[in-house]
Amino acid sequence: MSDNTAILLQAMRMGDQLPPEIVNYMYENGAFLLFLGFPSASEFGIDYKSWKTGEKFMGLKMIPPGVHFVYCSIKSSPRIGFFHNFKAGEIVVKKWNKQEETFEDEKIDESEIPAKRRQLKSMDNSLAPYPYENYRSWYGLTDFITPETVDRVHPICGRITAQAELVSLETEFMENAEKEQEESSIRSRVDRENPVRTRFVDQHGLPIMKIREGYEIRFQEIPQLTASQSRIGIEYSDRLYRLLRGLGGDYKQLLAEMQIAFVCFLIGQVFEGFEQWKRIIHLLCCCPNSFGSEKQLFMAFVRVLFFQLKECPTDFFVDIVSRDNFLTTTLSMLFANISESAHAGEDLKKKSEQFKQYLSKQFKWDFNCN
Repeated sequence: MSDNTAILLQAMRMGDQLPPEIVNYMYENGAFLLFLGFPSASEFGIDYKSWKTGEKFMGLKMIPPGVHFVYCSIKSSPRIGFFHNFKAGEIVVKKWNKQEETFEDEKIDESEIPAKRRQLKSMDNSLAPYPYENYRSWYGLTDFITPETVDRVHPICGRITAQAELVSLETEFMENAEKEQEESSIRSRVDRENPVRTRFVDQHGLPIMKIREGYEIRFQEIPQLTASQSRIGIEYSDRLYRLLRGLGGDYKQLLAEMQIAFVCFLIGQVFEGFEQWKRIIHLLCCCPNSFGSEKQLFMAFVRVLFFQLKECPTDFFVDIVSRDNFLTTTLSMLFANISESAHAGEDLKKKSEQFKQYLSKQFKWDFNCN
C-alpha cells in the first residue's frame, strides 16, 4: 500500500468529505486525466462512479495514484474504457475521435509537461474531482491489481469494450495469408473447383466469429469446469498448480485477475469478464488438496469474493448470477470441502463458516440443498 493510499483511507474513515488539507495534498500529488473533445450529455465514469457530462467537461483531477478504470459511452452505446496505473502528479491526455466514436492517446513530450501543468489552473472549473466517496469501495475491489496485472491482461489496442470487434475465422485466415503473400496457395485451396475445402462455419452453416486480434482481454487460460463437474469429490489441484506456475508462482496475480475480470463485467459490462470470473471461482472451489499448501490463497480468495458480493447491486444476482445458480452450487462445494478437509486449518474453516453465514443471511441462499 502506497503512502498516498494510506493517507486517503485514513481520511475516508473520518467521513465522506475530505479535510481541506487532504484536498490540497491530493491536488498537488494526485493525477490528472484530460479527456478532450468528449460530447456533452454523454456518460463518463471512473471506478465506481459515472456522470452525464456538461459542455465544459474536460476531464478529471485529484486522481489517487494507483490502478483505476476509466470508461465512457455516447448515445446509450456500449461502454468503452481502459485501465491505467496513474502515478503521483501524472497528466494523462486522451482525445475523442468523433468519426470513430472512440478515444485515442495524445502523447506528451517531457518538454511539454510544464506547460500542460500551468494550463491546469485555467482548466480547473472544467475538471471534475475524483469521487472520493467511492474510493474505499474501489480499493476493496481492486487491492490485488498491480500495474503488472494491467500490462499482462489489457487489450493491445488499449481499449476494453462491451461491443467486441469481431472478425470471421475465414476473414482472419485470408488476411493473414495476404500478409504472408500466399494468395496463390489460398486460391488453389478455396476456389469453385474445390467444393470440399475447409470452411470456417459452425454446424448451422454460420460463420465462426472471434474477437479481432489485439482487441481481446488477455485473460489467463483456465480450465473450465462444467456444472456437472462441480460436486464434492472433484479434485483439480494439479491444474491450479500449473496455472500458478504460469503466473510466476504468485497467487496474488490469480486473485488480481479475478478482480480485474469482475470489474470488466460489473463496470465495463463485458460479458467475457463474467465468464473468466466464473472460471476462477469454479477452479478454486475444486482444489481441496491445496488448502494446506495454498492457505494464503484461499484465505484471501474468501475475502476477495466477500467484497465483490458485498458491492454487487441487488439485481445483479437476479438478472445474471442466479440465472444458472452457479454461485450457490460451487460455493456449497467449497464450504463442504473446507469443512471436511484435513488440510484446511482452523482459521480457514472459521473464515469459511463466517462467509457462509453472511451469504445465507444477506441473499437467503441455502447451501445445504446442493
